[in-house]
Formats: sequence, structure tokens, C-alpha cells
Amino acid sequence: MSDKINYNYIAQSGRAPVDDMEVVTALGLDPAVAYTKDINKAALDKAHRQSYDGHIERGATPEEAKKNADLARDEVLKQIKGVEADMKVKLL
Repeated sequence: MSDKINYNYIAQSGRAPVDDMEVVTALGLDPAVAYTKDINKAALDKAHRQSYDGHIERGATPEEAKKNADLARDEVLKQIKGVEADMKVKLL
């Protein structure tokens, strides 16, 4: 068993045993953020960019894409803040 700590908010919440490297691979993050507290911010930023780009590809205006990407990011931020409160840890 690895002695590395998974800092991704899904693992920290106990919802699923998601390894930080799975998050890195899924989002194409720099592997240096795995097993550090930097992973959640990096994942959030990358998912926001991907959401924005996806909306643009589907024909949204830049303003619409930003609004929708921001809404999605805000929802995940609420989830992360909820985990922080429940677990009494700092994830962002």
C-alpha cells in the first residue's frame, strides 16, 4: 500500500477511492500536483477551461461560455467547501 496521501476532494470526502494520479490523467494535469494540496485548484482551473472551450465548440458566445463555465465551477467550489467544512481540512 502506498504511503502517499490523496488530496483530491473526492478521496478526501470518502465518496470514492480516487487516486490523485487518476485526476491528473483524466484532466491532463502536471503530475507534480498529485499528492499535494495543489491538486484541487489545478483540477478546478483545468475543468473550468475545458468547460469554457466545450461551450464555445457547441456554438456559445464567449459571454455565454464564461457564464456557464463559471456556474459549473461555482457548483464544484460549493462541494469542495462542503468537504472542507465536514472534514475540517483545507483543500483549496
